[in-house]
Amino acid sequence: MKRLRGKVLILTYHRILSEKKSNKQFIQPGMYVQNNVFEKQMLFLEKYFSILSFTELLDLWNKKTLRKDQRYCVITFDDGWLDNYIYAYPILKEHNIPATIFLPTAFIGTNHWFWPDKISYIMMKQLNGVNLNGKIDSAIDAYKELPEEEIHGFIVEMSKNLSLDFPDKRVLINWDEVDEMSRHDIAFGSHSCTHKILTRLPVKERQKEIEESLYTLRQKNINYSPVFCYPNGNYNQEIINQVKAAGYRAAVSTRYGFEDGLPQDLFSLKRISIHNDITATIPLFAFHISGLNHISNITSS
Repeated sequence: MKRLRGKVLILTYHRILSEKKSNKQFIQPGMYVQNNVFEKQMLFLEKYFSILSFTELLDLWNKKTLRKDQRYCVITFDDGWLDNYIYAYPILKEHNIPATIFLPTAFIGTNHWFWPDKISYIMMKQLNGVNLNGKIDSAIDAYKELPEEEIHGFIVEMSKNLSLDFPDKRVLINWDEVDEMSRHDIAFGSHSCTHKILTRLPVKERQKEIEESLYTLRQKNINYSPVFCYPNGNYNQEIINQVKAAGYRAAVSTRYGFEDGLPQDLFSLKRISIHNDITATIPLFAFHISGLNHISNITSS
C-alpha cells in the first residue's frame, strides 16, 4: 500500500445486496457488493486510508494541502439504489464514514426501473433455469449501441409476448431517505435527471439534464455535492464545458485509476469500480484498488 501514499482513490459502488438475497441471478455481477463484504471493505479503508467527503477532497485540492504521507479515499455510489439506504447507510453511519451518492434526480421516489434491469429481468424469466453468466452483460452491452427508443420498444414487445409485468416496487431511494442520510455525512451529487447517455442527446436536452438535476439538489435543501457523474461514463469536451458552465466543481468518469496529487482535469476524475466478483475478500480488494492488477493486465497484453 506504500505506492498509494499521496494519492486519492475514488471508489465506485452501485448496489449493496444482502448476502442472503436469492435473486442475484438477474443482477449484473458488476453491479453489486454483498453487505458483509462491503462492511469488511469499509473497515479496511478506515484502517489504512483517510476517508474524505467529496467536498473535503475538493477543498484540499483547491488549497493544495494534500499530504504526501497520507492515503486518501472517497466513496461514491451511482444511481441511488434503495439498497444503498437499507444496507450501506447503516454501515457508513455506524463507522462515521462519509460518502457521495449520485442521483438521477427525476427518478428519485418513483418506481422507475432502468432499462438494463428490465432486460435482465426479461432474460431471467425467458431463460428460466439457464446459466446466465456473462449473457446478461453481453446483451446489455449490445443494446447500449441502439437508440433508446428502440430499446424501450423491444422491452415493451418482449414483455407483451411473454405476458410479463415488471414488479411494481420501488428500487430507488426517495427524498425522505435522502434527507435522513443527508444529516449523517452522506452527500448527493448529480447523475443527470434521467440517466440518458449524454453523448447521444441534442445540445439543449443535454443542458437540461445537466442543469435541472443540480437545481433539484439545491432546491431540496440537502447535503449536496456540486459534482457531476456522467451516465454510463460517456462524455466529451463539449459536455465537460456544459458541466462547468452549469456550476459544478468537478465530475467523475468511469476511467480506471487513482488521482496522483492535483488532477490536471477536475472534470474527468478517475475512479475504481468495486463489485463482488473481483473484491470478495480483503486481499482481492487490496490488490484491485492498488492498481497492480491494471499494471499486470497491461504488461501481459
